[in-house]
Amino acid sequence: MNRRWLAPVLLVAMWVFALAVFHRLPAEIPTHWNLSGEVDGWSPRFPGAFIAPAVATVLWLLIRFQARFDPRREEVERSTRTRSLLAEILVAFMAVLEVLTLGIALGWPLDMGEALWPLLGLLLVAMGNYLPRVRPNWFIGVRTPWTLANDAVWRETHRLAGWTFVAAGLLTAAAMFLPVRIRPFVGGGAVLLAAVVPVAYSFLRWRREERR
Repeated sequence: MNRRWLAPVLLVAMWVFALAVFHRLPAEIPTHWNLSGEVDGWSPRFPGAFIAPAVATVLWLLIRFQARFDPRREEVERSTRTRSLLAEILVAFMAVLEVLTLGIALGWPLDMGEALWPLLGLLLVAMGNYLPRVRPNWFIGVRTPWTLANDAVWRETHRLAGWTFVAAGLLTAAAMFLPVRIRPFVGGGAVLLAAVVPVAYSFLRWRREERR
């Protein structure tokens, strides 16, 4: 199969799955879990059953047609393959999340608390591998005033972000082997560092460029 059809096929499968199980779902279904894997949000089966495919579809459309509305259109068009890969990663993540969410609502023997950490870890590792390839744009990546103002700062920040995301992903995935009470601190702390370090670096790198 041509890779460009992977995300659309997954999206169709997500909508078909939601429609297929809709009438078997209870009146209310769990739609949100905290970092300890406990349900802390419920929704009626409509629209709850369709949240994951709807979010995945919107994300895919935004990435697919980004070049039409992004001020950095030329840069966006030069990274079409990377954007397609990121779209596939996000859609696949949402597809697994949908199966877990609706499966739990249907009474399948699934445990979001156990699945959350490796799933989130894999997402971060996958994104970390492709972030350094993302060219300057206004919608994807570490978009700070400093990365958007200087292409060299963008490149170096995303090179660093690739490493921090991979490291955070590995730590997050490893959290599943820790006691339940400690998991949120390790996983949540890793994700926070992955986000904060590149932002802080982008400012420091921009200041160095300005002094030059």
